[in-house]
Amino acid sequence: MPKPKIVLFLSLAATCLSQAQNGDRSNHHSMNEIVPKELIPDAPVLSVEDALKAFTVEKGFMIEPVAAEPLVEKPVALTFDEKGRLWVCEMRGYMPDIDGNGEDNPTGRIAILEDTNKDGRIDKRTTFLDNILLPRAITLVPEGVLYADQTHLYLAERHGDQVKGTPKVVDERYASGGNVEHKPNGLMLGIDNWLYNSKSATRYKWINGNLISEPTSNRGQWGITKDDFGRIFHNSNSTLLVADQTLPNLLIGNQSVKNKPKMDTRVGSNAVYPGRVTPGLNRAYISTLNGYTSNTIDPKTFKLTNATGACGPVIYRGNNFPSEFNGNAFVCESSAQLIKMIKIDELEGNLSGTHPIPNRDFITSTDERFRPVNLYNAPDGTLYILDMYHGIIQHKTYMTTYLRGQTLDRGLEGPGFGHGRIYRIRSTHKALEKAPDLTNSSTDELIAYLASPVGSIRDLAQKLLIEQKGPSGPIREALSRASTKPLQSIHLIWTLEGLGTLTAQDLQKALSSSHQKLIASALYASLSLPESERAKLAQAIAAVPAAPFTLPYQARSLASITLQDAQHSLVKLLSSHSKNKFVKEAAIAGLEKNAALFDSVNKGQYADKTFVSWVKESMKGPQLEVNPASLLKGEHLASFERGQKLYYTEAGCFGCHGPDGEGLDGLGPNLVGSDWVVGDQERLIRVLLHGLTGPIKINGKEFQSPAFMPGLVQRSSMTNEKLADIATFIRANWSNRATQVQPSFVKEVRAKTSDRPASQMYTQADFETN
Repeated sequence: MPKPKIVLFLSLAATCLSQAQNGDRSNHHSMNEIVPKELIPDAPVLSVEDALKAFTVEKGFMIEPVAAEPLVEKPVALTFDEKGRLWVCEMRGYMPDIDGNGEDNPTGRIAILEDTNKDGRIDKRTTFLDNILLPRAITLVPEGVLYADQTHLYLAERHGDQVKGTPKVVDERYASGGNVEHKPNGLMLGIDNWLYNSKSATRYKWINGNLISEPTSNRGQWGITKDDFGRIFHNSNSTLLVADQTLPNLLIGNQSVKNKPKMDTRVGSNAVYPGRVTPGLNRAYISTLNGYTSNTIDPKTFKLTNATGACGPVIYRGNNFPSEFNGNAFVCESSAQLIKMIKIDELEGNLSGTHPIPNRDFITSTDERFRPVNLYNAPDGTLYILDMYHGIIQHKTYMTTYLRGQTLDRGLEGPGFGHGRIYRIRSTHKALEKAPDLTNSSTDELIAYLASPVGSIRDLAQKLLIEQKGPSGPIREALSRASTKPLQSIHLIWTLEGLGTLTAQDLQKALSSSHQKLIASALYASLSLPESERAKLAQAIAAVPAAPFTLPYQARSLASITLQDAQHSLVKLLSSHSKNKFVKEAAIAGLEKNAALFDSVNKGQYADKTFVSWVKESMKGPQLEVNPASLLKGEHLASFERGQKLYYTEAGCFGCHGPDGEGLDGLGPNLVGSDWVVGDQERLIRVLLHGLTGPIKINGKEFQSPAFMPGLVQRSSMTNEKLADIATFIRANWSNRATQVQPSFVKEVRAKTSDRPASQMYTQADFETN
């Protein structure tokens, strides 16, 4: 089965299935009258000066423009170079009008923005590359620029600030399948030197002019960020913030075992407090028209109450804000014109979040065209906001009749083209510092920058040290110094790892440290060592004092060492601490090659039934999976194959249910083995036609999500044949082995439910009483 890598861009509906409506422009007034017109403010195109007046900013902070049109247009992603310049993806082709006409034209650009007079404002623009189809991700490599468009990942070689030759495809499947809202994005450089993406299960490294990739966890929808330790944070449109509780791939690595550990967790609630009424949402019609208690739109104030367009999170890692804000998360809500702040709390590695600002948000705007889509730590220690500044934020694929009417009635379709803003958030109590220019920095200077209080500077210094391929001696010497602080030491370790010169000796000091995150970093970095070198650390790893935070890393490291002593230590660790979160999962991830050795050493001492079964699976090795299509023939197979294409493209089911059908947290439920899928055909077709809102029971267990599933009945393109194909595909795919659904049956159910309002979704109770 193909495993497309896809992402929701800015889906305001949080839908698992789309509900586009291509009706004419006049037949929409009755739905718009749900919200009293006198409560809906105008939405004119504002100048930057007037847009600034529309903001309400938390006390002690200010917002100011860094760049605006004509220097930038529809910015969606950026990266900083060693000079502090911005390399910006401009998605100029996104929704030119209500029907998305012209979106397939390659009008996107990559621009270099520069502050030449160092006054904090961009005054120079260079178009590096144009004629790009909806560019969405960017990072810099020694040879040039890695960037993603609507389909592929490219390398554009550069000579100075000019493109050298024609960009070449380096991954033709980076963003294959789906529509603009269902594509990977990010290319964020992790502390471990891998590039991570949102809505993707692949991570990348650029080494000596070559792109390498390997599996990772499937994360988020639009936007991705990390904390100082290197843990990744992401979100979905209905979930403001999700945190990985371990470093990436700690629990991944044993292909023989089918366990799927849940390493991420929601951080904080999804409550939002807009500064204006928010009728221009796909979800508005749910609360106000149908009477559903979706807890999304307040029917009295017509304001969004819970996130529906969350995107572009960032963990603040600067020095401009007061110190208590360092490590806090900031999240865009593009449909409600606000920036949310979430305080991150941590106890023994368990992450949680609170909203320290009661009943309001960090930044709100009354300008409906303010569309914050991404946030970045800037080299000057502040935060940058990317504002698409566009009337339409919902893609045509998911445009409901209600939202279509809102958009056309209030002129949000135009004339606001050619706009885009980049803002800076900074403290009013601290002067703005100039970002350092790292262009000609020596090795020693870059090592010093690894101790910078500004996270983006540390990241850039680590990246430059690796790219320059300089001597490892000064880095190793700095790591050995007693005066070196833990955070700098973590960067030094990963710098040596990126250079390919890390040794067991380099990690000895860190392993005997009292700093938990430094110990964990050393334990995890040890996995990149050659096996013979890693074995030299067996005693030091076993001697690490047991602590909840470091235990999973210790278990993974011991499991990967092919020595009896190391496996004895692992048995002891499991026997004493296996109830600690992630310890068993980390251990089995490391036993891919050592399961038999562990079994011979264990001899039943550690007898946890789940873990023993994992060890047995691991000893058998990877098992070939049955291709479901091979079990079908004739029209059943043909319908399955058509449904497969629809699932991953036009219908967009994978956006909430995942490419593997196992569901995505905060979005859609698992389809594999679900009684809603393999059970009653009529119930399934009713749901496909009219949608479903929770909570529901799946195989007797309750499932609840902030998202809901609108039906496909509103889409004229979704014929009986297509719905039958989708149902057939999900009923026969993965480990499901249910019968084919015929188009004639869909036609029958459609007729039977024809008097049901198109937007009235089913609930669990509907099927319990009928």
